[in-house]
Amino acid sequence: MTPGSGVLIAMAGFSEKFDDLLVEQAEDEIAAINMAVGGWYAGSRSMITTSGGGFALMGEGISLAAMLETPVVAHIAQRPGPATGLPTRTAQEDLNLIMYAGHGEFPRAIFAPGKLEDGFSVAQNSFNLADKYQVPVFILTDQSFVDSYYNVEEFDLSEVKIEKQFVKTDKDYKRYALTEDGISPRGIPGYGEGIVGVDSDEHDEAGHITEDLDLRNKMNEKRLSKLNALRENALEPELYGNENYKKILVSWGSNYYVAKEALDNLDNDSIALLHFTQVYPIADKANEYLEKAEEIIVMENNATGQFEKIMQLETGFKADHKLLKYNGMPFAVDELTDELKKLI
Repeated sequence: MTPGSGVLIAMAGFSEKFDDLLVEQAEDEIAAINMAVGGWYAGSRSMITTSGGGFALMGEGISLAAMLETPVVAHIAQRPGPATGLPTRTAQEDLNLIMYAGHGEFPRAIFAPGKLEDGFSVAQNSFNLADKYQVPVFILTDQSFVDSYYNVEEFDLSEVKIEKQFVKTDKDYKRYALTEDGISPRGIPGYGEGIVGVDSDEHDEAGHITEDLDLRNKMNEKRLSKLNALRENALEPELYGNENYKKILVSWGSNYYVAKEALDNLDNDSIALLHFTQVYPIADKANEYLEKAEEIIVMENNATGQFEKIMQLETGFKADHKLLKYNGMPFAVDELTDELKKLI
């Protein structure tokens, strides 16, 4: 779904070079998310790519992945809504949708790459993270990001590691064994002697349906406890500019370069940039940066300050000023520079 289809088209081209890469255009969004969940269950790494309108149909599938504790990675390229909105324009309007997608309560991680290089590293990290913690992981881009291109240095692949977390099962294998860290050993059907039983209803350690209320609490708490580990391993925001700032500009996702260039234009040591590539959960380090600032300015491509609300929820800090643009166009460097001049 435009503009998320750009990833599908690119991956289809790569599939001609790699025998173990399969690209499928499903008949609809519900089929796509269920195929991805089934792929992970069978032992492959799967990702869906769509935009907000397409993802809106995937909520039940995301909840299914959460209950099955089956990893899944979802890329959502944002565009202005509601409904079809401006399908060929850009926005940061779907953060709330991703933050609260699915019914019930379950942990998740949400990334928003700011540089094309981040798109590579964030995607690789997302697969490892989903695999390790057995949770849905989301990559939020937008039309501006997915349709941009520029030359980058060759990626350093020396640190790239595919961290496969599944185990070889024994006869007594229990898919949802209660553990101290909340992560049960994930088996793959046919790999070992155990039965890999999963169920979309609440279940016991073996995966059988249960209505035991005490066990329900334990299973729910087991799933939710993963959020603590996700927060401990969250990517720290990047600080750009003078460390002795008085004001701080907060940005996320594709606004990285425009915010950085605007600060360069200002050439004013009283303001620095704090850019978030992971927007949920937020790393504890962010509190240190925000606490130092006398004033916090948040810029977003939406009308309601969606990230600013999550920042408040996660850190307790709120914006003194919000620069919001939602006409379908990205921020321009000169307009952002002018708006910041008024505030400093």
